[in-house]
Amino acid sequence: MSLIIQTPPTSEPVSLPEAKSFLRITDVDDDALISSLIVAVRQKAETWTRRLFITQTWTMWQDLVPEVFTLSIPLSPLQSVTHIKSYDLANGVSTFDSSNYLVDYCSTPGRVALNDGQSWPTGLRKINALEVEFVSGFGDASSVPEPIKQGILQWIKLLFANKSKLYESDESTSGLLELNRLPIPPAVMVLWEPYRLFKI
Repeated sequence: MSLIIQTPPTSEPVSLPEAKSFLRITDVDDDALISSLIVAVRQKAETWTRRLFITQTWTMWQDLVPEVFTLSIPLSPLQSVTHIKSYDLANGVSTFDSSNYLVDYCSTPGRVALNDGQSWPTGLRKINALEVEFVSGFGDASSVPEPIKQGILQWIKLLFANKSKLYESDESTSGLLELNRLPIPPAVMVLWEPYRLFKI
C-alpha cells in the first residue's frame, strides 16, 4: 500500500497570528520561520497520530484486492470516498461503481464495505491494482480538537525558545536542548496521545 497526497490542506490548524500571539511576538522578522514551524509540527503530529487535521485529498494504492469484504482507509477521520478504480492485466482502468459498496465514516479508521452480493474486481495487475481516492480531516481549523492545537503551539515554543528567549524569568531553560532532542516533547505527547491511532 502507498499513500499520495492529491490536495494539501488550504490552511493550518494554528494560524500565524495565533502562533505569534502565543509566542508574544509582534514584529514580522520571524514570520517565515514561524510559518515553517507550524507546517513542520503539524506534519509531525499528523504522522504520529495517523490523523489528518485540515481537510485533504489522498490516493491510496493497493497491490491486491482485500481478502475480506472491508477495505480500511488508514488516514482518519474519513469524510468521503471520491472513487475506487481497478487496473486489469493490460493496465486498463475501470471505476468500481459506488452502488457496489458502503462507506463507513463512523469507524476509526474509516472503512469501505461491499454491499450484499457484490465482490471486488478480479483479473487485476500485480502492483497498484486498486486506486482509492478519499477525503479525510476534521474539517477547517475550528474543527480541530483544542489539545492538538495546544500541542502544536507548545512544540513551536520549544523550538523557537533558544532564539527568542521566550521563557519567563521563573521558567527553566536548562532542559531545552534535551527536550528538543526527543522525538516528541513529553508535554506535547500528553496532549496528542488521546488522538493517536495504532496500526492493527
